[in-house]
Amino acid sequence: MSLIRRMFGRRSFCTAVARKAEDIMKNPDCRTWELSSRVRYLVNSVGDLDTAARYSRLAVFSKPDDEPEVTVHTCETIIGSMVRAKRHKDAYDLYDYFFNKHTLKPNSSCCNHIIESRFQQGLVDEALDFHRTVKGVVPDYPSEASLRVLTKGLVHSGRFDLAQALLKGSSKMFPDHVAFNNLIQGFLDIGNLDKANHLFEEFKRSLSSSIADYKSTWDFFYRVYPRYENRVAFLMATFMEYWFKQGKEVEAMECYNQSVLPNKLLLCPETGNALLKVLLKYGQKSHARALYNDMSAQSGTLNSDTVQIMAKGRCSKEIKTYNKASAESLLADSIGFIPVTTFKTIIDVALKDGRIDDALKTSNKMFDMALKEVSEQFNPL
Repeated sequence: MSLIRRMFGRRSFCTAVARKAEDIMKNPDCRTWELSSRVRYLVNSVGDLDTAARYSRLAVFSKPDDEPEVTVHTCETIIGSMVRAKRHKDAYDLYDYFFNKHTLKPNSSCCNHIIESRFQQGLVDEALDFHRTVKGVVPDYPSEASLRVLTKGLVHSGRFDLAQALLKGSSKMFPDHVAFNNLIQGFLDIGNLDKANHLFEEFKRSLSSSIADYKSTWDFFYRVYPRYENRVAFLMATFMEYWFKQGKEVEAMECYNQSVLPNKLLLCPETGNALLKVLLKYGQKSHARALYNDMSAQSGTLNSDTVQIMAKGRCSKEIKTYNKASAESLLADSIGFIPVTTFKTIIDVALKDGRIDDALKTSNKMFDMALKEVSEQFNPL
């Protein structure tokens, strides 16, 4: 499969073809899970993308029948990290190395990263060409995440018509709130409130229609209905911000009250965090604290992003005093699963508030976890 080559024509790639793992490093460890964990650690906790890329190239030498989805996840991790770092050529080279020069098969996420990369560089037609090339070739493409990447890129490029066409063309999929939100946000940014409202109503109708397909009472009340309410509230956060930008606080808070209070909504982290960001951004600290406390009282509604949002909003009291979901408990036992930026944000807030001891305590915890992770990930075989 030469998907990248077809997209870039005669472009020459610099990534050398390793014929055996020893061509990459001495004493290579190609075990699937261990390799994936090391690459994630180097990317998320250390930020050393070059070393992570070197380790990731060992993935092509993992046993073919040894959990191939984990191997491809390793490829996905490093390609996505290169794109986020704006290292686009490295992302393309790695994609070519894994999936053209070797026999691994990409998944939908790998393709999404390449499409996002093209959009970031303003290469809209190239992104769409790649989308058409992999569609029907990569088994799980397009996914819900693909629709999000495409609509976001098209809206930012001013191609609203194509973004809308994609939404209509995905009618067989469960309507995705983030993809709709990308388009709604785009129309609000250009001042077209009527079109944004029309899309909002279209989303609700489409979602209601999809819910009607569920016949099981258990499925409806315990899986589908909470998702419906949370998805609607997620979109309402975008309308909240629109009204705040217009200087209309009453209208903004009306959106908030309509989406959360009447339904006594059990928030998921994604929706709760979206609402918290808007509230804190526009100085609604008392409402943000109340929402945070409501989320804290529910199981599974806080995550490390929540702590970071509250920290940036200078709501250090909640982070310091809440027992069940304080910063320390959310930071768990391993730095490998928590972004270092979360630690840094909490340390920064503590220093700004003059809490030197708390800053030192968090810093020491970060280093202790880092040393533990290094020992576990790179111990000799």
